[in-house]
Amino acid sequence: MTPLELLAYAQQLLVGLSRSTSGNSSRLAAVVARQAVEEYIDERCLAIDAPCERATMRSRLALLRALDDRLRADQLASLWYQLSACCHQHAYELSPTVGEVRALCEGVGDVVAKARVGPC
Repeated sequence: MTPLELLAYAQQLLVGLSRSTSGNSSRLAAVVARQAVEEYIDERCLAIDAPCERATMRSRLALLRALDDRLRADQLASLWYQLSACCHQHAYELSPTVGEVRALCEGVGDVVAKARVGPC
């Protein structure tokens, strides 16, 4: 699936849920949105002729920051780390709310849409 298809699916998982609802639906949407970010990062790495299938996500983000648009790379890193935090469940933390995950999905959509409109 493309990053936009994954993002649309994540947003679909959140449809009908109230803004303050938390639980498995919001966490599942965060996992799918994070996958969209990861797919987009892989696309960007290929676009700059730096394929790195076996590299960690931190390495890929550092590569993008060095060789691609720095602002976009920073935005992607921030979104990826925030979505990762939403994906992990800890006994001492509340689950992410639908509003939080929706806001992150909008951020992912903004970054991907800007890139589709014009060159770096």
